Amino acid sequence: MLLPTRRLAPGEGVVKLARAGQQAVFETVKFSYPLKLIVPKRHFMDGLNVLYMISYGGGLVAGDQVVMHVEVEKGATLVLLTQGSTKVFKTRPGRFLTATPLPDGTLPTTTRQLLHIKIHPSSTLILLPSPVTCFSKANYAQRQTFDLGDETSNLLLLDWYTSGRMGMKGGGEEWDFTRYRSENEVRVAGRRVAKDVLLLEDEDRGDASPASSASSTPPTDSSASPPPHRTSYLPRVAPYSSYCTLLIRGSLFTPLLQHLSTSFTSITQYKQTNPYSLVWSFSPLEKGGEEVGGIARCAGDSTESVKRWVQEVLKEGGIEKIVGEDLWKNAFSS
Repeated sequence: MLLPTRRLAPGEGVVKLARAGQQAVFETVKFSYPLKLIVPKRHFMDGLNVLYMISYGGGLVAGDQVVMHVEVEKGATLVLLTQGSTKVFKTRPGRFLTATPLPDGTLPTTTRQLLHIKIHPSSTLILLPSPVTCFSKANYAQRQTFDLGDETSNLLLLDWYTSGRMGMKGGGEEWDFTRYRSENEVRVAGRRVAKDVLLLEDEDRGDASPASSASSTPPTDSSASPPPHRTSYLPRVAPYSSYCTLLIRGSLFTPLLQHLSTSFTSITQYKQTNPYSLVWSFSPLEKGGEEVGGIARCAGDSTESVKRWVQEVLKEGGIEKIVGEDLWKNAFSS
């Protein structure tokens, strides 16, 4: 991977983790506002180190673009975490100081996060962020690419998001963001082995009906509150409030893959009037008839229920033993 030697653009970060004896040491940690990277001073496990990705002000505003270049050298294990959910604020008109101009010179209004990670042979990446929470009218897109050196490279990715801010005056902002797009791509020795793309887009946002403006219907009381906006994608995500994807690749996570496969096979579903409060599925990724990875998906009626499911699955799959008890508690403390 070619790491930038020029001055970093707004929101750009460069990280390189290498193995030095029994320790994993950061050779490079660079970042630029509004991105902030924090390396804890304490030692957790031999051969492992931790990095926190944080946004100044507790979130990303319209036009922000975060671009991370990460390299994990042979024999090292990197655990990437965040502090609190990644909040994406609503799109507002005007210029944005941290926005990177597009090729045509215009400034974007979409908030973007781009993550490029190279995982060398016999190295490991564990990415366990807090969920993305998009506010009303937010426009967000993220793309994460993972280049694994060979079959000895290991990847555990948690990608999840919530329905938005809850408990706001007027009933909250549940499923009221304009657009959310997430793309994850995994390559092994240059060959794509998995690609997962999700798009939720409100096709009706901002559309005005000419017929309604010319209507002869008498005006209503101006003091009355307008009816709440219902996004066009709402029927596809309701009644759940949080969704997550676990993407797993590598022999280090064989116990986790076996646990997911066994648990999913043993599920018995019964017909009922109301939807289940939590549902999940598992699909193995195979090579030559051998299970080398998998994708698990979960949807729950609350963020906490999905969080508990993730914790239970990963703990039963041996991830707590890999990262150590102390780091395990930190990973799910927010």
